[in-house]
Amino acid sequence: MDSKTAIAQEIHPARWWEPMADGRLHCYLCPRHCHIGEGQSGFCFIRKNEGGNLVQLGYGRPAALQIDPVEKKPLNHFFPGTPILSMGTAGCNMGCFFCQNWDISKAKADQVRSASLAADEVVALAKRYGAPSLAFTYNEPTIWAEYVIDIARAAHANGLNTVMVSNGYITREAFFDVYQHIDAANIDLKAFTEKFYSKVTLTHLDPVLQTLRWLRHETNVWFEITNLIIPTLNDDPGELKQLCDWVLTNLGDDVPLHFTAFHPDFKLRDKDHTPPETLHKARALAMDMGLKYVYEGNVFSDGGNTICPGCRRTIIVRNWHEVVKNRTRSGLCEYCGTRIAGVFAPEHLQATRAVHTMTT
Repeated sequence: MDSKTAIAQEIHPARWWEPMADGRLHCYLCPRHCHIGEGQSGFCFIRKNEGGNLVQLGYGRPAALQIDPVEKKPLNHFFPGTPILSMGTAGCNMGCFFCQNWDISKAKADQVRSASLAADEVVALAKRYGAPSLAFTYNEPTIWAEYVIDIARAAHANGLNTVMVSNGYITREAFFDVYQHIDAANIDLKAFTEKFYSKVTLTHLDPVLQTLRWLRHETNVWFEITNLIIPTLNDDPGELKQLCDWVLTNLGDDVPLHFTAFHPDFKLRDKDHTPPETLHKARALAMDMGLKYVYEGNVFSDGGNTICPGCRRTIIVRNWHEVVKNRTRSGLCEYCGTRIAGVFAPEHLQATRAVHTMTT
C-alpha cells in the first residue's frame, strides 16, 4: 500500500465540533446540531464519536465517480458544454423521502463499495479525463466537507474549477470555511413551505434560504437553484409563485432557476411522474414574474434552452444535457451584445477568484 492510499484509508479528524459536559460531542457543521455519544454517528452516518473525538468516515472514500456534462448538475451558466468529474461518498444530513440517490445517501460508509483516493489523486483523475471542473455531488457534500476542502485546494493549484451540488443545509460557522474554496454551486430548494421540509425532508426551510442569501450577498460563488416538482406535494401554483417572488426579492432576477421532473423513488413510489405541462407552467410563471433564466429538467423540451434577456433570441440550444448550439462569446450574446449572467470564460472566473481571495 503506497502512502497516498494509506492516507486515503485513514479515519480522518473532523472539524466543526466541540465536547459537551456529558461526554457527548456537539457537531455544528449543519443545522441538525447532532449531540453524538461515544461510538455513535450523527444523522449523516459518516461523522462519528470515537474515543471523545469526532472523526470523518467519508474522507478519501468516494462511493461514486463519473464524468458528466456540467449541465447535468444542473449548471447552465458555468462553462456550458464542458465535462465535469462528479463524485460522492455515503450518507446525507437530510432525510428526503424522494431521494434519487438513496443507495448511497442512506448508507453508512462501510455499506458501500468505495475507492481509496487522496485529494491530489482525485485531481489527477479529472485531468486524465480532460475535465476542467470537479463536482461534489450525488450525496450531500457538506457532510464530507473536510475532504471537499482538500480536493478543492488541490484542484485550484492545478487550474481546475470546483462545484458544490448541495441541499444548502449548513451552518454559518462552517459555510465560509467551505465555500471560499468553491467556484460554483447548485442548491436544491426542495419546496417553499416549512411543512414540506419538516415532513418530507426531516429538516427545515429557513436554513436553506439563509444559505442562498449568503451565497448571493457574501460570496462571489456562481450559483443556480433547482426545484424538484413533486405532484400534490409542492406543485401548487401559489407556492411556486411564492418561491419565485422570494428569489426575485432576495437574490435578484439573474439567478438561474431549474424546475425539474420527479420520478417515483425510495419512499415516494406512490406519487406520479411530474407531467411536462407542470414544468411548462412553472417556467412560464417564473419568466412572467421577471426571472431571466428559467429551465426545465428531466424532460425533453425547449425548456433547457437559454434565452437572451436583451433580444429574446435563443442563444444556447440544449438537447437533454448536450449543448448543440452556443451563440455566446465571452459571456455576451452574439446577436445583441447583452451580457449573460454566469461564468463563460476563464478570465471571468479568475477575476471572481481574485475578489474572493481578497475578501476572505
